[in-house]
Amino acid sequence: MIETTLIPRRLLTSALLVTISACSFAPTTPPLVEIEIPSEPAPAVSIPVPESAVISELPNQDAINPTVVPVSPTVIVNNQQSPAVVALLNSADAAQQKGNFKFAQTTLQRAQRIAPKDPDVYYKLAVTHCNLEDYRLAEQVALKGISIVQGQTKELRRFWLLIADIRMQSGDIVAAEKAEHMASRY
Repeated sequence: MIETTLIPRRLLTSALLVTISACSFAPTTPPLVEIEIPSEPAPAVSIPVPESAVISELPNQDAINPTVVPVSPTVIVNNQQSPAVVALLNSADAAQQKGNFKFAQTTLQRAQRIAPKDPDVYYKLAVTHCNLEDYRLAEQVALKGISIVQGQTKELRRFWLLIADIRMQSGDIVAAEKAEHMASRY
C-alpha cells in the first residue's frame, strides 16, 4: 500500500512542476508603435512678461544702501536671450530693488539652469550673492562669468570691476586693487 500512494504523489509533484514551469514567462519586446512626425515645425510660443516684472527706471543711487551693488537693466543682444530668461532676469531685478535678495537668488539660479552660458545671468547672480554678503560665492560666480566672456573686452572689464567691488566689500583691499588693475587692461 505504501507504493501505491507514492506513485500518485510523484505524479502530482511532476504535474505541479510542469505547471509552474509553464507559468514562467520570457521577456518579450514591446510592439513597435508608429509615430507621425508633422511636416511643419510647431509654432513658436511667446511668454508674456508681467508688467510688475518690468523695470521702468533705476532707483536714485543715493537711496540705495551703500553695501548694495546696483543691478543694470536687462539688455537683449541679437535676440540671444530666451523670453523665459528675460522674464526671470526682470523678476530678479524687481526683487533686488525691493531688497528681496533670496528670491532674486533663486530666480537667477533658475535662469542659470536655462541659460548656462549667459553672462548677464552670472553677473546678476554674483551681485545677488554679494548683496547677501556671501562674498566668496559672489567672486566664484563672477569668475565663472569671466570664463564665459573670454575675448569680449567690455564684458571682461565689467566682470573685473564687479570682482573689485566684491573684494572691497569683503574687506580685501589688496585683492580689490588687483582686480581693478585687471579691469584697466581691458
